[in-house]
Amino acid sequence: MWTAIVLVVLVCGYLYSNRHLPSKFKQQKAVGWNAYFDVAVHGGLFLVSGIALTCILWLCLWLIMCVWNLPWFFGWSAHHFIFAYEVLELRIFGLKLFNATVLGLTVLISVGAAKNAEKNFRDPILRNAILRQIANCSATESVIFEAIEKGLLLLITLKSRKVYVGMVDEARFNNLDTDTIVIIPLMSGYRHKDTLTFIVDHNYAEYYEKESITLTSEPLSVYQFRHVLPFEQIESLSLFNVSTYEKFNEKVDDAESKLDL
Repeated sequence: MWTAIVLVVLVCGYLYSNRHLPSKFKQQKAVGWNAYFDVAVHGGLFLVSGIALTCILWLCLWLIMCVWNLPWFFGWSAHHFIFAYEVLELRIFGLKLFNATVLGLTVLISVGAAKNAEKNFRDPILRNAILRQIANCSATESVIFEAIEKGLLLLITLKSRKVYVGMVDEARFNNLDTDTIVIIPLMSGYRHKDTLTFIVDHNYAEYYEKESITLTSEPLSVYQFRHVLPFEQIESLSLFNVSTYEKFNEKVDDAESKLDL
């Protein structure tokens, strides 16, 4: 019995955690046994809900039995019903009906909660609240969320010194994927080996404008240029402003020209 309970608790906890983005994010960032404890906590809450709901159902059944037994209570010649107590002795697959009902309701509650988490994520308003909840737990996700919410550009430096500047695409969240970041590139380049200055060698924005490529253009749109970047390859990321970048470059050029003189 206890083995079945532990198994159901863990499966239900995992089912919900895998559909609820904040919980999934915590799981992926958890170290050691923390991930198992998080799953167990969710599963335990579902189990408590299953026990409470089963007790309510049995109480309703007991009240129905009491109502049917009213004639018997008043001493009338009537049948004495005891089906509420008999139900507790019934067995399904070797488990008492009460225990089987608890496990069954625990599974149903967890499935409902998982589907509700997915439904909430599809709602634009609720999705922002979910993303904000994640952003509060991670500096990296906070920057990404700010870029999405305010329509800002993101500068991403890979461990290979390759650099991308682009708009964050919410496609990374469609499958609750927190291991990658998807961007629509506007510029790409590399870090100078000595100064680590960002040097642009591909200007996607100019190409989009030249070829009349937009968000809705056919047969090519900017979405066909999406880049999926695994987080494990990212060294750093930050918000990017084109005018600020150009002003910094002007200062760097002025400094270099003075050194040459």
